[in-house]
Amino acid sequence: MNSAERRDRIVEYLRIKSISHGQVYTFQIAVPESEVSEVPFEKREYLSNSLIQQGTNLIPLIVRRTEAYSEEEEYEVVYGADWCLVAKELDIEKLWVWVFDMTDEQAAAAKEEMQQLLGFSDPIVVLPSVSEDTESTQRILKQLNKLVLEVETLNKKIEQVTTSVKKLEESRSKQTNIDIELVQQFTEAVKKIIEEVPSKPLYSMKKDQLQEIARKKGVKITTRMTKTDILNAIEKADKNHVG
Repeated sequence: MNSAERRDRIVEYLRIKSISHGQVYTFQIAVPESEVSEVPFEKREYLSNSLIQQGTNLIPLIVRRTEAYSEEEEYEVVYGADWCLVAKELDIEKLWVWVFDMTDEQAAAAKEEMQQLLGFSDPIVVLPSVSEDTESTQRILKQLNKLVLEVETLNKKIEQVTTSVKKLEESRSKQTNIDIELVQQFTEAVKKIIEEVPSKPLYSMKKDQLQEIARKKGVKITTRMTKTDILNAIEKADKNHVG
């Protein structure tokens, strides 16, 4: 069977019940016991560097919906277990995935075909074409440039605040009442920001902790809501607050 035939066969397996493509929380993805093994050192280094630099995986995993694990583990990885294992160790929040409905037989067949097509047990070796690589690189560079500009803007604001505080301290003897009021406002603002920032990532908190945070943000919580539902509700509330 040549490469083209293998690709057609994989598509045939996956096309039937394709659900969606996007990001899901890493804790939602279960790794079958048969896939839990020590990742070779060189591969681990490659995966770790990529996940740390990008904050997620650049190439989506193949997963399927499942009810065979815990309440929170809604998906099972079919292909790309190494990415998932290393991401869990690094506490990566979300991973890109292709979600499908597949039987055990279809999942095994799809994994086997992917391994035969690629010659490896994970999607690292899937290289884009030159044009795709160029477009992908340009998108990443644009995102990095945007991030750099945001950091520079934030640094300028910090410098402005620092300068303002210094001036307030220098002129304190002349404008005592005004200076004290401004310093208090600044202190209260910083205190509020610190109080609103969780001591650890939301997705690593327990369900009851998330419920408490959600209530403080005015989010209505029901008994049927899962941890994922609460996380999404909190994220939506924060976006609405910023907007």
